[in-house]
Amino acid sequence: MREKIFNLPGVVTLTLAVLFLVHFFRVLLPGEIDIQVLATFAFTPARFGMLVDASGVVAQLNDVARSSADQAQLAQFFLTYAPPSLLWLTPVSYALLHGSWTHLLLNAVWLTAFGAPVARRFGAFRFLALNLAGAVAGALAQFAYNPFELNPMVGASAAISACFGAAARFVFLPGAFARDPRAQGAPPPLASFGEMVRNRQILSFVGFWFLLNLFTGLAGQGAGLAEAPVAWQAHLGGFLFGLLAAPLFDLRRKA
Repeated sequence: MREKIFNLPGVVTLTLAVLFLVHFFRVLLPGEIDIQVLATFAFTPARFGMLVDASGVVAQLNDVARSSADQAQLAQFFLTYAPPSLLWLTPVSYALLHGSWTHLLLNAVWLTAFGAPVARRFGAFRFLALNLAGAVAGALAQFAYNPFELNPMVGASAAISACFGAAARFVFLPGAFARDPRAQGAPPPLASFGEMVRNRQILSFVGFWFLLNLFTGLAGQGAGLAEAPVAWQAHLGGFLFGLLAAPLFDLRRKA
């Protein structure tokens, strides 16, 4: 029996297909319609900031207006265009949108690499739940850092970062890649935080992830590695959520 060249779990393949189809159809849209899609479904922290402190958002808008009237007009459009009833979808819906094909392809590579082992261990439903919760955690982290931010945030990076965090709890353990956690020979329990501190591979992985995201977030656009500011705070929120909440999604505990 031949092994498949690309042996991805079905739920990962489906997730990738959805992300690519969404971006493909957005590319076909006229520019003004696509802007409306972004204004409706991207996550713009200032839209929630209006509910907390409208004066802070107005002050931020005035600061933008002093440097660029066009940017201020665009920011005001993103604040006011979408119906308020759809506001509460945006902490999840933003993860389906991407800024460019490059942005999408990079996320697809990371999702393939780290989403696959998580999906195999957690199962399809828990994998999707982890990604959705990771997207929300990323949005909350971005909002907490700057509730008056006017720039919309898009991309599945926070959700994928949750997979990174969850994967750190088991991918470096012996026997981590047993095919079915419900079968005999199931993989070992997730690493405790004490075990993680004592495991050099896990520490190196977590350290590399933090350094990579801090670099791309703080210097990525200036270095030409990103076309727009990178929401590293959202990545951090998703990663920490996956790292801390992984036991809640682990199929092995139901074995």
